[in-house]
Amino acid sequence: MTQSVVERLVDRLEAFGVERIFGVPGGGSSLDLIEAAGRKGIDFVLCRTETAAALMAAVSAELTGVPGVVLTGIGPSAASVTNGIAYASLERAPVILVTDASAKDDRLAPHQVFDQQALFAPITKGSLRLSGDNAGAALDRLILSTLADPRGPVHIDISVADARTQIPLEAKPANLTPPEKTLDCTQSLDVLGEMLSRSRRPVLIAGLQARRAGVFESARHLLSRLGCPVLTSYKAKGVIAETDPHFVGHFTGAAAESDTLSQADLILTLGLDPIELIPAPWAYTAPVAVVLQGPAEAFPFTPAVHLGGNLASTIETLTRSAPTTAWRVEEIAGLRARMGASLSLKGGGWTADSIVDALAKAAPSGTRLAVDAGAHMFSAMARWPAAQPHDVLKSHGLSTMGFALPAAMASSLANPTRPVIALIGDGGMLMCLAELSTAARLNIPVTVVVVNDGALSLIDIKQQRLNHPPSGVRYPPVDFAGVARGLGCQAWHLGIDDSIEDILPEALTAKGPSLIDVTVSSSGYYDQLTALRG
Repeated sequence: MTQSVVERLVDRLEAFGVERIFGVPGGGSSLDLIEAAGRKGIDFVLCRTETAAALMAAVSAELTGVPGVVLTGIGPSAASVTNGIAYASLERAPVILVTDASAKDDRLAPHQVFDQQALFAPITKGSLRLSGDNAGAALDRLILSTLADPRGPVHIDISVADARTQIPLEAKPANLTPPEKTLDCTQSLDVLGEMLSRSRRPVLIAGLQARRAGVFESARHLLSRLGCPVLTSYKAKGVIAETDPHFVGHFTGAAAESDTLSQADLILTLGLDPIELIPAPWAYTAPVAVVLQGPAEAFPFTPAVHLGGNLASTIETLTRSAPTTAWRVEEIAGLRARMGASLSLKGGGWTADSIVDALAKAAPSGTRLAVDAGAHMFSAMARWPAAQPHDVLKSHGLSTMGFALPAAMASSLANPTRPVIALIGDGGMLMCLAELSTAARLNIPVTVVVVNDGALSLIDIKQQRLNHPPSGVRYPPVDFAGVARGLGCQAWHLGIDDSIEDILPEALTAKGPSLIDVTVSSSGYYDQLTALRG
């Protein structure tokens, strides 16, 4: 028996547990892939933009651990997906990008043709022009590489001719788990164990790898043994429940956490990736021990010790001999209170702070929050309560605008019974506005809240800090509620002094997508950013 190359690819996707493909198809091999996937029960989700499709695929992968798949046409469609693939690269999300490719025929005009493999080379872990010659072991290795640390995207080009090439039927891959690097960490474990035994005031920092099942539980065991302060990266929000008395706040590599880290005699990072730090000099003298599956060379410090290997088992080994530290719960509470107070916004009317507080109070238990890039993000990350990994979705390694809506839609598709809110600024909303029609078409019950201040507020603040006149960052208000209704959503507009309490119950229980456009005050953002980043 034989099968086509594209049928082979679909078999592999099915074997890895892929349930849906996101994208914007072209007229080439993508149509064959959609048809073959449909026969296997793999849904195709048509999106309005390639970037949103890639973001949805990446967030699906982060939530499920199964590689996400995004499909585009040739040329302009492939070029348009780069921002979403950059997200997958810098946020360590396993994604498979499949693009239509031109035929290998020098006699044809180069219409819409450029080197797509070269375009994606800097932001993918590997690329393959799929054909009958490499649709076996080479394809399996490429897909597996998405799950090897550090995780990330790969690219597959397929031409129509190659997609339909018949090849012998081949058994599904026997191993769907990437091999772990076997590192002898015994000596490093001994060194770190000795460092912990001598430490009186260690501080833990949990990063994105700590979100994984088995790892965050181990991190919580270690914390309960040490009794020290803990910070989480934005990506790791919820790894340590924020009701835990040892939780202080978030770590970004900036100024807000300096009160805590300056008191440490040992800083221990668990699953923290270098992409989670903003570019800034390292300000602390305490030795830093890194527990991370993957390279640690890109940190702005030289680790005193780096432990690779299996993250969960390494943390459990450390826990068995970890001492109780000298930190007092009252001290840690003080650190948390001071950090929280420094990040609070001042000002009347609706602010990002008061919106987040109102949403947290009204939302059903277990509601997930997707947060866009922008000034409102600081309030959301500081004030939205998180008890588990992925309670909050945020782009941080890339920090792209236009993330929250596609992320929330992907969340709802992956976890249909879990409510989800997308909190997004006006600038970010304009970048993904068309996807409201996708949510309406699919009847996705996402609640979108637009923090509308008529400016790219975070860039506006940076412009102010440079003492430049305001130029290019402010614009007339947009009627997002009106646009949302036109795209098939329920929608409301709130002025700066209008009440949100009466609207939220209806918006949060809508059968399909809903949007609340809230006019807010941007006062306080300047001081908040200064407190956060110095």
